[in-house]
Amino acid sequence: MLYRRALTREMTLTTGAVLTVLVAIALVVLFIRLLGDVARGELANEAVFSFLGFSLLFFLPVLMTIALFAGVLLPLSRMWRDSEMVIWFNAGLSLAQWVRPILAFALPFSLVILLITLTLNPWAQTKKYEYRQDLRSRSESSLIAPGIFAEANNGERVYYVESLNPLTGIVRNIFMQSRIDGQLGLVVAREGNHVERPDGSRYLVFKDGRRYEGTPGKLDYRIVQFERYWMRLDPAPVGAKETGIRQAPLKVLLADPSPASRAELLWRLGVPLSALILAVMAIPLSFVNTRARRSYGLITALLLYFVYNNLLSLSQAWVAQGKLNPWAGMVASHLVMLVALAGLFYWRMRQFAPRGKRA
Repeated sequence: MLYRRALTREMTLTTGAVLTVLVAIALVVLFIRLLGDVARGELANEAVFSFLGFSLLFFLPVLMTIALFAGVLLPLSRMWRDSEMVIWFNAGLSLAQWVRPILAFALPFSLVILLITLTLNPWAQTKKYEYRQDLRSRSESSLIAPGIFAEANNGERVYYVESLNPLTGIVRNIFMQSRIDGQLGLVVAREGNHVERPDGSRYLVFKDGRRYEGTPGKLDYRIVQFERYWMRLDPAPVGAKETGIRQAPLKVLLADPSPASRAELLWRLGVPLSALILAVMAIPLSFVNTRARRSYGLITALLLYFVYNNLLSLSQAWVAQGKLNPWAGMVASHLVMLVALAGLFYWRMRQFAPRGKRA
């Protein structure tokens, strides 16, 4: 029908616009956070964009839920303000007849969210963990970049090089600070390069420089001038692989009866279901008083979203702590919102029912 096509087109455009804005904001916030990790030496420069993608994919289901909610709420509110809804009601449509086109639009969106939470997010979290472990196991030489102070071994060594020849691998004008057993060591060299021996050991070889050794606060510093100074580089130790609950695939969660697995399953299934319920809830919340030109539905919608999201988080926490039965936790928050949805529909339908038929 005509109203379905027009509504679907407007909801698609609005949802896409809202999702684009939310993703852009999330990218800026995550990028700034990752740059802070790089500045503190907790993350390598080349890993920023990879971690940005992993982090965005983790938050994408929540962003899509908000975008779907707003994508349904805003077009319907616009139709109320422009008196289009009144025209459709006078043409014989009831408020309940808007549920079907809303569900037809929201169901594919919710299935995409379900796919992300059940499949893509665990895969992304696993790859993120593997990548982080790979970065930790790399040699210190991979952290050295021209014009940047690079930390290694939790700040025990600090490097700075002025320039790097990418063809030969030779660095110029090197500064290195190291702290071993309370003694501070400074190395200044004209050039250096990375050497790997046949046995697999790796070294940084400094040429034509000086090394200063001593204890901070004392004057008994020792100065050594050298032609070549070899310093061994050991890869950072990497512990045994750990599989967090967020990285567990669906079949593992279903087979594991522990509270933590049930809580994670509650969240993965709850987010797409909440998106579907919120999309239908936008129908009664979209009402705008055309005489007053004001609506409290947007404020109510915002509050209901935060209440719903907090109920999901609270249920997940209680299930993980063993305070709530897993099956009760999976249905409790959704049941509360379904009761609120039925109450909103009943209230709005009484408002638009003929006076003789009102209860």
